[in-house]
Amino acid sequence: MTLDPRKYNLKRVTMIEERLQNYKKYLELKGYQASSIRGLLKRASLYEKDNSLSRVLLKPSTLQLYYYQKKTYLNYLSEVEQQTHYLAEEHYKKEQSPIETLSLQEVQELERNCKNLRDKIVLIGLYSLGLRLSEIANVELEDIDLNQQIVLIKKSKTRKQRLVPINLKTNYLLKKYIEQERPIAKGNKLLQGLKGDLTPDGIYQILKKIQKRTPIKKRIYPHLLRHSIASHLLSQGMELEHISQFLGHSSISSTELYTHIESIEK
Repeated sequence: MTLDPRKYNLKRVTMIEERLQNYKKYLELKGYQASSIRGLLKRASLYEKDNSLSRVLLKPSTLQLYYYQKKTYLNYLSEVEQQTHYLAEEHYKKEQSPIETLSLQEVQELERNCKNLRDKIVLIGLYSLGLRLSEIANVELEDIDLNQQIVLIKKSKTRKQRLVPINLKTNYLLKKYIEQERPIAKGNKLLQGLKGDLTPDGIYQILKKIQKRTPIKKRIYPHLLRHSIASHLLSQGMELEHISQFLGHSSISSTELYTHIESIEK
């Protein structure tokens, strides 16, 4: 994004555009993806225009992303340009809608209260594989390669296919489920109910039933498990870019929101 010379003196325009070019190089050296860099540069340019973060008609999740983009730029200014800028973080924190997660102990409690193997596959598919509700509902038997320990996600929110690694425990449970319970069911979908393929709503109802057997008071929903695995992987030291690829995010900016959870928990 370029600045309009008619609104600023030429010297300032040149200085800002040079700064933004240096910021772009800084982000590239930090390993940011091109799509993320575009968003970060746009926010930095807007900041240079009016030195503010627009809050008009922004959803909490969008505000959170914009805040992160601005904070990244201010960190650059402080670290590289040796400039100190004030960021009204406390005011922002009151407005944002924090991402909810489960603790590892709560995930384990849910797993202990799965009454059958299929329900456990639902849980670990959403948590251990980090799948979206629509993704797990569309997984077919042919998409799973237990020997290579991967599952192919063909239908995703981003309309891009991706391979998701399967850990040893999940691989064992999938093998057991496919061999013991799936032969008696019809259809190609991995998850089956008494009347055929499990629908997204059917999967959600299974989660609600699992929760009722536990003392957990939080509302359990499919995306909460996806949030939780992202947060847990980050706390275990996995690189943000790898988490982004694992979750199938179209931009690393979406994954970067989990760094806010991590900083709060620390």
